[in-house]
Amino acid sequence: MLVIFGANRLYHLLPTVATFALLLILTVFTCMLAVLQNSQWLAIFGIVGGFAAPILASSGGGSQIGLFSYYALLDAGVFALALLRSWRQLNVLGFCFTFSISTAWGVLRYQPEHYLSVQLFLILFFAFYLAIPLAYAHQRTIKLKHYVDGTLVFGTPLVAFGLQVNLVHDMAFGVAYSALALALLYCGLAMALARRRERFGLLTDSFLALGVVFGTLAVPLALDGRWTSTTWALEGAALVWVGIRQRQTLTWSFGLLMQACAWIAFLSSLSRLTGPEALRAHLWLGFALLATTAFLIAILSRARQDKDDRENGFDMLASVFLTVSVLGLMAGVWTEIFLRTAATTQANLLVISAMAVATLLLLCARHMAWPLANSLALLAYAAGGVMLLQTVIQQWQSLSVSPDLLAQPVLGELLILTGAMFSYRILSRSDNAEARGMNTILLLWSMAWWFGIILPALSGWLTARYQLLRYGQYGADRELWWAAYQALLAASTPAVVLLARRFHWTGLHWSTVANWLALAGTTLYLLGVLYLDNRLPPAEVWFAYALSLLAGEWLMRAFFDLENTIARQLIKAVNLLRAAGPWLMIWPVAATWIARWLQDGNNVEAQLLADAGWQTSPSWARYIPAWLMMATLGWLITRCRTGSWPVRPYQQVYRELLIPLGCAWSVTLIVVWNLTQDGTMAPLPYIPLLNPLDLTSCFAILLSIHSYRFSKKQAAAENPANAQTSAKMRMALYLGGYAWFNLVLLRSASHYSRIPYTWNALFNSNFVQAMLALVWSVTALILMRHAAKHQRRHLWTGGALLLAVVLGKLFLIDLSNVGSIDRIVSFVGVGALMVGVGYLAPYPSERANRAEVPST
Repeated sequence: MLVIFGANRLYHLLPTVATFALLLILTVFTCMLAVLQNSQWLAIFGIVGGFAAPILASSGGGSQIGLFSYYALLDAGVFALALLRSWRQLNVLGFCFTFSISTAWGVLRYQPEHYLSVQLFLILFFAFYLAIPLAYAHQRTIKLKHYVDGTLVFGTPLVAFGLQVNLVHDMAFGVAYSALALALLYCGLAMALARRRERFGLLTDSFLALGVVFGTLAVPLALDGRWTSTTWALEGAALVWVGIRQRQTLTWSFGLLMQACAWIAFLSSLSRLTGPEALRAHLWLGFALLATTAFLIAILSRARQDKDDRENGFDMLASVFLTVSVLGLMAGVWTEIFLRTAATTQANLLVISAMAVATLLLLCARHMAWPLANSLALLAYAAGGVMLLQTVIQQWQSLSVSPDLLAQPVLGELLILTGAMFSYRILSRSDNAEARGMNTILLLWSMAWWFGIILPALSGWLTARYQLLRYGQYGADRELWWAAYQALLAASTPAVVLLARRFHWTGLHWSTVANWLALAGTTLYLLGVLYLDNRLPPAEVWFAYALSLLAGEWLMRAFFDLENTIARQLIKAVNLLRAAGPWLMIWPVAATWIARWLQDGNNVEAQLLADAGWQTSPSWARYIPAWLMMATLGWLITRCRTGSWPVRPYQQVYRELLIPLGCAWSVTLIVVWNLTQDGTMAPLPYIPLLNPLDLTSCFAILLSIHSYRFSKKQAAAENPANAQTSAKMRMALYLGGYAWFNLVLLRSASHYSRIPYTWNALFNSNFVQAMLALVWSVTALILMRHAAKHQRRHLWTGGALLLAVVLGKLFLIDLSNVGSIDRIVSFVGVGALMVGVGYLAPYPSERANRAEVPST
């Protein structure tokens, strides 16, 4: 070959055509000799010379058709040798020369007008080196090893497709059609070789993989990112199915890679969409297909994990793809919701979609025994709640009043509440301790939605509707809104208790504490308005308060029957609220009504009294409410005796705390009134002991005595050691009674002697001072006479002390009234009584006193 080359190029002895012909003949005979001698290196020498001949003999001109035709003949020779001998180096050498020289020519001299001839020769070269690996595999399968020439099997389509891209890149879908043609070709070859899989199994898988790759590549070349992602996702799911079923790690790994690429392609295509384009794109369909394929992969992975527990990686893979599926599904639905809706409709649809996804996951968890699905259902539900909460916060007003209930996302809020209760119900049945630990969180979550969001929205709507019905217009009214809130809360409380009973939800009972809190708040508010603002709240507030009280009474019975469902100590504390609140309201409410009745000029009875010249005392507005409050205390004592409503089942709380506090208030009230009031109650005349003040005092004292005796009796029944009445209590009662008697005398003196009922006037009155001296002296005489008769020195000492007080008053106060008849009477009367004391009440003997001590 070198001699022929030198004769042509160096010495110009041979023309170019003759030189090319001689080199071809030499190449052919060299290859034939190599076959006969079974010499691979001789064949390589011949082929190298053959491929080098056009280059060596080239003069810089000529047609590409001639060049490629020559190379086609050489490639045909390489193919013929491959059918006879399995010389891999020769095959690779021919492949390298063919495509490298062709590539170099294409880079240096290709023009568009050469397309047809170049395209045909590229197809021919590709066909040769597609067939050569088949021939090589046919030769090598006899030896049962290394029968796939990976360089040619994978290198040929890659290099050929690269050259094809440069040929058709200016044509519409030219590259896509080329990739599709390669995919169909390789898949067809794989199907053909599949019949002889026991012999060509590896080559079949290689061709199938190439078909899949070029098919995958054809999709993005022909379609946009969304359709590309969809196709890749379906293809990836199919590869995962095949790979897991046939236990081919490479296959299902490639399928997972296809899934990842599908998501990347889809998301990247979304980033390039404008708003109007997104509205027309129906993005939910792409998300749904991607989510579906991810769910299929999750199911396949979980099925493989169930068959082989040692392959824990599949369990994680199933969890990841189930999560991706849920995220994709929710992302698709929410994307459409965000694009096409707004405000309240958007919030409701977000919650509905989240609840739908959560329901599907719960069904999946139930039928497939998949705990992760339960967790994802809770997360989907929580995501819907968070999105709705964000909308609620954006629309939040401190006092929202609207007649359009659907203007707010109430439907979504109710769905969130229902979902929380349903989830709570499911988790309460779970054997998983962590799942049961979520119960408290779900209960607090549901209570927050009901009390903090749903009830305020319903209250605003009810307030607006009520205002429109009554006044024809609506507006923000805090008292009316709170009344609606409390009424709805009270009305819903029995339903909550019945629900807790029906499904045995112990924790749900705690939600009823809200009624007590609302009742406490309303009670404090009403007391503040009544006592501080001195006005009556609207009737709607009283109606709501009454409903709350009724609900509280029903709760008291319900909780008592439920045997300590809620701590008894809490219910005992509630008794103070339910009893003291209404009792304290009696005074201002009754006083306001009576005062209005007395001051109302249109009142017939008040007008008749005025016409008759009778004036009505304002004190009626104080005494009548006090009588009502004391009568209520007496009624409660009676109910405590019988153990009836409203004291049942906590009579002890009333007996030891509430009733004594009420009696203490009554005693304090009469003490203040006795010191400040003169007992006048026009139009009634003043009569000692029969006027309203003295009657009220008697009633309060008797009520306190009755309460004390009842309490001691019950204490003695529980513990006989408590049966004896305290001496200090008796002494306090006697001293209190005597003080009240003195005040009665002072009021009587004030009325009948026309002395003003003031401290200065009474203190400076000679008549009052003489009367007190005589009354106290008579009292001392009686006390000392009783002590002497019964031989009780301590009583006699008390009388003596009282007499000493009288003497002190005579010399310090009465003696200053010189020349007054009252002074003379007081001194003479006191002196006579002291003489009577010495005769009638001698000092008790010590022996009798010693005999008295054991008896006490």
